[in-house]
Amino acid sequence: MNKKNITIYDIAKEANVSPTTVSRVLTNNPLVKESTRQKVLAKMKELDFSPNEAARRLTKPQANLIGFILPDITNPFFSQIYMEVEKRAFQKGYTVLLRNSMSISEVESTYLREFTERRAACIVFMGGRINKTKPSEDEIHEMQDVLSKVPIIMINGKMKGVKSANIRTNEEEGIRSIVEHLVSLGHKKIALLGGVKGISSSDNKLSSFKRVLKEYSLEFNEEWQIYSDFSVDAGRKAMKKLLEKEILPSAIIGINDLIIYGAFKECRDQQIPIETFSFVGFDDIYPSDIVHPSLTTVNHNYEVLVNEVMRTIDSIINGKGNGKGKIINTQLIIRESSKES
Repeated sequence: MNKKNITIYDIAKEANVSPTTVSRVLTNNPLVKESTRQKVLAKMKELDFSPNEAARRLTKPQANLIGFILPDITNPFFSQIYMEVEKRAFQKGYTVLLRNSMSISEVESTYLREFTERRAACIVFMGGRINKTKPSEDEIHEMQDVLSKVPIIMINGKMKGVKSANIRTNEEEGIRSIVEHLVSLGHKKIALLGGVKGISSSDNKLSSFKRVLKEYSLEFNEEWQIYSDFSVDAGRKAMKKLLEKEILPSAIIGINDLIIYGAFKECRDQQIPIETFSFVGFDDIYPSDIVHPSLTTVNHNYEVLVNEVMRTIDSIINGKGNGKGKIINTQLIIRESSKES
């Protein structure tokens, strides 16, 4: 191994620890166990690695580094936004580091510390704690502490007491556009499937759904509102529960598109014609225009959303401030899955 080219990643591999642990040793972070610290320091000595120079590099702000934390890159909603941000960032000469948090608070904390230690130019954050209706005090305080060191851009989420840049789409108006579309087709019995109570995207959509139904003097039937998470399998399970009800709706809204894909699958498994219901999703992720029937859904105006994210990143990197936030209007995309009652 060429000693002149040794990096913290080489040290991490040799010591069987993470690069983050090595960086914490270099910056004297108290979170590192003493036994681990000594093991890492021993490897540095063995490989003739200069910790003083490495520490200097670690504490130097990395002006073009963008940390990106999201729950799950396999979810097309998150991947569509991330891929477009990464593409545009590359064109500008920025470096984007992606981290999947799996919506686990402890994992989010690890990545927040990593990007703080790396002195990233900013952190783009999606999902997880910023989508909790009631995040913990520890989560709020940690975000406030990170924000005092590194600017944070929250996409489709916010936290009370954390005054970061906030860019989100108007999901409440998106639900309104769905209900109004279904009402225009003659539907009076409408279900809402998916989501998790206590997650802002679910709570806000449900509140908007109830409010618009009331405006049109339509009944909100609690039996037709079924929580089931956000995945295809969750949609299948929610549809199975709905089909067990004695009285069924004529139209079904999914908290996202994946829920409707699962509902389609359950209908096919039970040999129930999909045309029995009108279906509308939310997100307009890539497969929605090619599934059968093609899915009527709400589009987040991805181009406008990403433009605003990049404008905010540019503003931060160029020292022009963090910005306060922006609400992006959504757009209902009408396809084959919604029809007259």
